[in-house]
Amino acid sequence: MTLFYIGVGSNDEAEQNCRQMIQALRQQFGSLLVSSLIQTSAEGVEAADYYNAVVCFESEASPSSINQWCKQIEDQLGRVRGSLQCRADLDILQVAEGAMDVKISAIEEVYYRPLVKQLCHFQAGRPVSVFTDAVSMAFESGVTLGNQPRLLPLLELEGV
Repeated sequence: MTLFYIGVGSNDEAEQNCRQMIQALRQQFGSLLVSSLIQTSAEGVEAADYYNAVVCFESEASPSSINQWCKQIEDQLGRVRGSLQCRADLDILQVAEGAMDVKISAIEEVYYRPLVKQLCHFQAGRPVSVFTDAVSMAFESGVTLGNQPRLLPLLELEGV
């Protein structure tokens, strides 16, 4: 299985849209490891701040099929490409055979690098950086995303 590291971002109804993107990823790919959730400034433009996180999951799917799926979710959540308001942004940041194979310096979006590094350290059992200025977001009953990585287990099917 291959590890996929996906950047999640929004600056328009950011909390709600990040929650929906993470939930969609979980429904499609199963268990997710989710980084801290941080707030970042828009780069090079006057626009609202973003909420950003990175999720990691295992899949046998091809990077192109996962990228296509991500773009469909962006469209479903109302993304207007080229707009300064971004409802949904899902980007493949890195594809690797294992956490030790991740090349953090190759990630173009520098604000995602510490989040990917955080997940790689978590996966390798090394000390994990905790973002004290992270955003806290209630995800589901009893689950909060925030300042450190969180494993979201496979969703259980209701009514089975």
